[in-house]
Amino acid sequence: MTIISEVVIIRAMERIEEFLQPTELCDFNTCAAIRDKASQLVRLCADDRQRFQALFEFVRELPYGLEDWDVKASETLRKGWGMCCGKTNLLVAMSRALSIPARYRVFKIRAERRLLRHVLEQNKNVAAQLGNLPPVQDHVQCEAYLSGWRVYDPSRDTAFENGLRKLGIPLERIPVADADGAVHYEIMASIDEWARARQDSRKVREAREAVFAQVNEELERVRRIGRRP
Repeated sequence: MTIISEVVIIRAMERIEEFLQPTELCDFNTCAAIRDKASQLVRLCADDRQRFQALFEFVRELPYGLEDWDVKASETLRKGWGMCCGKTNLLVAMSRALSIPARYRVFKIRAERRLLRHVLEQNKNVAAQLGNLPPVQDHVQCEAYLSGWRVYDPSRDTAFENGLRKLGIPLERIPVADADGAVHYEIMASIDEWARARQDSRKVREAREAVFAQVNEELERVRRIGRRP
């Protein structure tokens, strides 16, 4: 092996190591429940691909709901539901707890206007609080290193997606492209700084938890529709 190739391999290993570290929000190092749950979920799995799939399916099926952006992985696990950012953060934390490299992929998508409009039509008080809908919104996904980086989106649970289908609300999240048709993804080892900055720019500030609760009531109605035969 040449010196140059050895350097490339060492640098690649150092880069992978970055995606195994805990952070303040990705707090598997201080939360035994994350490590214990991850170990429990993968006890019958034969390899990392099966292990990660078991983690992904568990986190994906946690109910989707509106919340703050800067939520710790331990808090998402404790309360058992979350938004795209919180659920992705939990998936990354559980993956890293099992020494499977994982990272965050953040990008802009076109606003899910049909879903938002449905929520606002059902609850006029929420409509008054949220005001005009933005044209774009942020979205967070997970990438896991399984013989190469693979993208996973754990944000929506099955019952919720089934409800959207029955209501005729599109499931596809459409990335926002630039003038040349390129989509810009920001890849992060830590979500902490981004999540806090995003939280500071949140439009809903007053009575935020009450507004979230009302939105989530409407999302739960969608979920109940999805569970019907």
